[in-house]
Amino acid sequence: GINAEYGESLNTRTTQSTAVSPYPTILQNYVSQNKWDDAVRLCRFVKDQALWASLAAMSTAAKDLTTSEIAYSAINEAEKVEYISQIKEISNNAARNAEMSLFCRQPVEAEGILLQGGLIYRAIRLNIDLYKWNRALELAIKHKTHVDTVLAYRQRYLEDFGLQETDNVFVQYSKEISVDWTTIQNKISMELENERGK
Repeated sequence: GINAEYGESLNTRTTQSTAVSPYPTILQNYVSQNKWDDAVRLCRFVKDQALWASLAAMSTAAKDLTTSEIAYSAINEAEKVEYISQIKEISNNAARNAEMSLFCRQPVEAEGILLQGGLIYRAIRLNIDLYKWNRALELAIKHKTHVDTVLAYRQRYLEDFGLQETDNVFVQYSKEISVDWTTIQNKISMELENERGK
């Protein structure tokens, strides 16, 4: 049979190929118990990129910024480390949590966090930044604020691409509301200043 022909080398190869590392399970246990320091120590001990990547993903999903920053750094994801560092500097809890949701690619959740936290301008700006113009305008109209801001950014966007406005809602509001960048910048500055106080 096969064993007689290949002998011990077959068994050795089979044993080697089916060996399963215990480390992912150990990591999962630490993460499920929110033992982030232990999870980092395990990854430092094992020195495996896949394990670090798993920790990065799990800590990001759990919104543990410090562990995410360490894990992404270990796998040389400089842009993500920089972004997390910027998120950590945001003093407002709702704004920080919303940015973390965005980082996790959950923009609807991010908007909800901002609206619930009373950060209307940030919610509007989130939609502008995601080119969700109708949603941005809808929020501005509903909350009776920053309609001119949405119109101004939309106008700039269209000009940058050499396009004309075709959306009837935007055409209508553009006729009714004038756009003044100085006024808009002042309103934005006030919003950000008020946000720091929250």
